[in-house]
Amino acid sequence: MSTMMKALRFVGDLDDDFYKDERQRDVWNEASAVGFQLAYWIALIAAAILPWVAGRTGAWISFGLIIGWFVCSMAVLRYAQVHDVDVYASMKGLDPRVLVAGSVYVIALIGVVAQLMARPGEGIATWAGRGVGALIGLTAAVLVVKRHQRRAALRDEADELL
Repeated sequence: MSTMMKALRFVGDLDDDFYKDERQRDVWNEASAVGFQLAYWIALIAAAILPWVAGRTGAWISFGLIIGWFVCSMAVLRYAQVHDVDVYASMKGLDPRVLVAGSVYVIALIGVVAQLMARPGEGIATWAGRGVGALIGLTAAVLVVKRHQRRAALRDEADELL
């Protein structure tokens, strides 16, 4: 077992007797997934907001949150990969959650880059705001189209059953 996997087992406390009961383990794993996703969204949303409300200081904090978010995400993906689980195998196209998360991530990056690349006193709100607004509009449009496609597919399935 690699050093990384040993470290992840230690962090997850996976050798605890608690995991011997199958039901407890399943429920705990689901609860942990919910907790991970909640922390994931909180960090991502905070990273998107901080550069805009707290300026350069917020951009540096946001940058740290983005790095932490990315490291945790990669650890989860790597752990699954080492245990022969392909998390992408069951994906059917671009999931709306992935689209929203990606958009929030890009908004965070725009804010960080805008704040850290701008000269002191230089207004960044106009061009960065346009970029964020365009991204939000594009994301909303894609979500509406995907929802329409999903509903049309469901209607077609219902018509075939009749």
